[in-house]
Amino acid sequence: MAQTSLTQAIDLFSPILLLLPLLLLIVLKHFRHNSSPPLPPGPYPWPILGNILQLGDRPHITLTHFAKIHGPIFSLRLGTQLVVVGSSQAAAIAILKTHDRILSGRHVPHMAPSKSSELNKLSLGWVVECNERWRYLRTICKSELFSLKALESQACIRERKAKEMIGFINKMEGKVVKIREVATATVFNMLSNILVSRDLVSLEHESEDGGMSSVLKDIARLASTPNISDFYPILGPLDLQGLRKKTMELHRRSFNMCEAIIQERREGGEGKRDGPDASRRRDFLDALILNGSSDDQIDILLMV
Repeated sequence: MAQTSLTQAIDLFSPILLLLPLLLLIVLKHFRHNSSPPLPPGPYPWPILGNILQLGDRPHITLTHFAKIHGPIFSLRLGTQLVVVGSSQAAAIAILKTHDRILSGRHVPHMAPSKSSELNKLSLGWVVECNERWRYLRTICKSELFSLKALESQACIRERKAKEMIGFINKMEGKVVKIREVATATVFNMLSNILVSRDLVSLEHESEDGGMSSVLKDIARLASTPNISDFYPILGPLDLQGLRKKTMELHRRSFNMCEAIIQERREGGEGKRDGPDASRRRDFLDALILNGSSDDQIDILLMV
């Protein structure tokens, strides 16, 4: 009889014990919702998945459709991540300029090399914390790359590379030319000449594998691949899609290519322009070497 009563008691309380975690989650969500500021409107998110499936294979069109329904500022749930989208010019100005200090966030993709603790302190674009080192690197980039004086001095490089592209296309008359690839190579060479004073991609052999062009294409392909670790950070250490492993391999390939350029410049006099190289304009690599940056630091800044 006693055993029967015990069995009945267990049968009675088992459903209650199973429901306790669910009730706890509901209570926590209720208090969290009341303590958080209201979010912009947005499409209803599905449990666990959020709005991932609603984005489809053309997310830019889907986001435009959402903006027409919910307004220029709306919110989405991508897995466990909250995303607020500003889709108008006024919203972009408010987010990026007017309230930039309040709204600037630092979500570092799990595939980024700087996600690792040993490389994070060297990064600028994907650094987790905006510390004094980050401010110092930002000042160098601002003065050497983005100041009005720097932009004016780079105009001749941009013009020269554009002329080279036009000359190459003229030379290829009667042959098939992939304009997108030639334009991409030209833009990259504009940047590489500003950074290290040399072309890193050949217009004629741009499609050959194994060089910088191949690295760039692989980086673009990996960066555009949806990563489940970004939607569910708890899965990040597992690297289920292998994207982080592939990115680190590309980082090693890019470093090997840049290392020879860095060592050549260091052996030429720590960023000084002596001898036959004296007429060359000071570039970004010179500035980094003169400021005492390490090879790893320079590699990260050149490639990120």
